[in-house]
Amino acid sequence: MANVVAALCQACFGANEEDQPPGNKYVVDPTPEDNRIQRDQPEEPRDDRESEDQGQEREGDSMPIEDPDPVQDVVVDPAISYDDSLSGICTRLWELDTNRLQPGRDYEIDTQGRARYVEKGGTPKDMARDPLFAWVDEDKLHSIPTFKAFISLLDNYSHKVGESEEVTAEEEEENWTFLNACLETDVFQEAHKYLAGKDLVPEDEEGFKQRLYDLWFKLYSRTRGRMDSSGFEHVFVGETRGRNKEVTGLHNWVQFYLQEKKGSIDYTGFKSRGTDNYDQLITIQFTWNGNVKPVGSSFIGTSPEFELALYTVCFLVGDGKDRLSLADYDVDVVTHRFGRYIGTSYPMAK
Repeated sequence: MANVVAALCQACFGANEEDQPPGNKYVVDPTPEDNRIQRDQPEEPRDDRESEDQGQEREGDSMPIEDPDPVQDVVVDPAISYDDSLSGICTRLWELDTNRLQPGRDYEIDTQGRARYVEKGGTPKDMARDPLFAWVDEDKLHSIPTFKAFISLLDNYSHKVGESEEVTAEEEEENWTFLNACLETDVFQEAHKYLAGKDLVPEDEEGFKQRLYDLWFKLYSRTRGRMDSSGFEHVFVGETRGRNKEVTGLHNWVQFYLQEKKGSIDYTGFKSRGTDNYDQLITIQFTWNGNVKPVGSSFIGTSPEFELALYTVCFLVGDGKDRLSLADYDVDVVTHRFGRYIGTSYPMAK
C-alpha cells in the first residue's frame, strides 16, 4: 500500500532532484555562446561584497600558437558514480587539490585589524601595520610544476586598462606550459571528465586545452577598442583603471604575496568578521601601487590548477553566482561573461 501511495505522490508532484538520472540535473543554455553576454554588471559595492565592472563585448584577435603535444582522449566512465551537482564536483576538486599549501606549515598570514569603509577615490585607513603574509615557503612554491609555471606568467601583462597587450611567442609558450602542467593534475583531469560528460568541452585533451586557452588567454578590449585584457590577467594578475585609481580583479594569493614582497601592495586589513590566521578564504582591503581595492576576496594556499578548474567549471555550468560548500567554507563563486570569454571570477565568503 505504501508503494502505491508513493507512486501516486510522485505522479502528482514530480520526482525529487535526487530521483533524476545522473548527468541530467542541469539544463544547458541552448543560446549560442556569443549571444550569452552579461551586460551592465553592478558596480563594486563598498562593504563586504564585490562585483567587477564589465566593458562592452569585443572578441580578441590574438590567436594561440599550435601546441605540439600529442592528442589524448579523456575517458568518461559511465560506471563511476559522481555527485552531479555543481557543489559536488567543486568539493571533489577541493579534495583533489594535493598541491594546496597549508597554513602554519607552508605559510603564515597575519590578518591584524579590520579594514574601514573607504569611499570611491578615497584613501583607506591602514588597520594593519605589517604585511598580510608573514612568510611563505618559496622553495616548496617553486618546486611544484603548476606553481612554477603560473609564476612565470605574472610579469607578462600591463596592469593598466586601456594599454594594449602585446603577447610575444615566448609568452604564448609560457601559457601553454602552464596549461600542460595543469592538465597533468588530478584536479584538472576530474574537471575535464565532468565537463566532457556534459558535452560542454571536447573529450580529447587537445581540444579541451584549446578551449581553456580561448576562455582564459584570448585578448579582448575593456575600453577604447584596444586589446588590453583577458580573463587570466583580470582574475589572477589584476588591473587598474579610471580616475579613481581602482584595482579590479587580482583574486590570487600568489600574485598578492609576490607583489606585497616587492613593496607594491600595502595590506590595510580584513573585511569579514571572524577572519583568523588559518582561514583559506579571506576578504580584505589593500592598495596596489597607490591604487585602491576597497573589497577583495581570495583563496589562500590553493593551487593555481584548483582555482583555474573551479572558475572554469562554474563559468560553464553555473548561473553567475553559485553557492558551494568546500570543506569548512560556504562560498559563493561569482562569474561574469565577456562575450565568449571570462570577464571575471572570484570567491565570496559567506
